[in-house]
Amino acid sequence: MSFDLFNFDYPPPGSRFTMVLLGILVPCVIGYFSVHAWMDQVAYWPGRRGGGMTVRGEAAQASAVAYMSIGMFFHFRWFWGSKQHFRVYQIGAVCSLLGFCGGLAYAFFAMMFF
Repeated sequence: MSFDLFNFDYPPPGSRFTMVLLGILVPCVIGYFSVHAWMDQVAYWPGRRGGGMTVRGEAAQASAVAYMSIGMFFHFRWFWGSKQHFRVYQIGAVCSLLGFCGGLAYAFFAMMFF
């Protein structure tokens, strides 16, 4: 069983420090900012070379969903994956990546057409 950096089939090998840092603290920080983006309806849409923009309204809420999904992916990968709960890791990672794709697509189309 090979553990590569870009192999998402298996959870990453890690210590308790990486489990706490990448599985709890980073998702909490991302979740904090995504909840504020959802409630304030103002979010930052990153761009090339630091040239991002601020989005408002539905696009900001969809961006907040995408950002929350990133935090959930971190949590499922580095917390549940490090605890060796493989089924929880796999289902959570797939659902969070689907939520990221859906939020990103809706945010893009909300910016373009609304």
